[in-house]
Amino acid sequence: MTQISPPVDNSFGFVPDEAIVETQMPVDDFASAKQKRLLTDSLYTSLRGQPFLVEANVGILHTHGQPLVVPDLILSLDVNTNWWQQRHSPYFLWQFGKSPDLVLELVSDRQGDEFGGKLATYERLRVSYYVVFDPDKLISEATLTVFELRGKCYFEIAKIDQEGKSVWLDQVGLGLLLWQGDFEEKENLWLRWCDQQNHVLPTGFELAQQEFQDLEEYEKRAERAESQLMQANQRTERSQKWANRLAEQLRTLGVDPDTI
Repeated sequence: MTQISPPVDNSFGFVPDEAIVETQMPVDDFASAKQKRLLTDSLYTSLRGQPFLVEANVGILHTHGQPLVVPDLILSLDVNTNWWQQRHSPYFLWQFGKSPDLVLELVSDRQGDEFGGKLATYERLRVSYYVVFDPDKLISEATLTVFELRGKCYFEIAKIDQEGKSVWLDQVGLGLLLWQGDFEEKENLWLRWCDQQNHVLPTGFELAQQEFQDLEEYEKRAERAESQLMQANQRTERSQKWANRLAEQLRTLGVDPDTI
């Protein structure tokens, strides 16, 4: 997560590099915001049959008097629906009755301590999966690193660095895949949810686009079928006319065509 100070007013020109400094207020850059939107949108569009919560930049309050922990993204399965009544509250562990099943940190600088303090915190909170997505390889040689909680400790289960490679997260029934493609008109290497066959879970826009393409294809098939039926009817009509002429010619020769 990027942290910046308010920009210096320079008559709406570019903000100089020296004006960008760390503050306590987390602010997403455009790429990070899009990445989180992709992960939340596709899951709300595709995941069915169980109550769940997936959100970006929602704080976790685990102990009274302690500061919030704010992952870039949390996923919590089988949660009750009463959380919406506390819509102005963070993720209180004692209200949800459980830790999130997955947290994700999106690396945007070298100061986030993703493999140190944050890892220890989520391990202590007993989050089943801890995911570090480092698209620019600022702190790791791998683009994607995934840890799974086994007993009391995290174990690294995947280091992925290639487009099309994925990791299956058995405890949440989802996979994560590195995917090169277009999202919101921006071509990039994105992190996406997938199924066990490495099919990405579509966003709402992608699903609507696919349904529109399916409808277009259906209409084209219907048009082709109608055209083929029309041609068949025309052939039948021509054949009937030919048969009628032949029958008429036979009658002029004194032959009853019905006896042939």
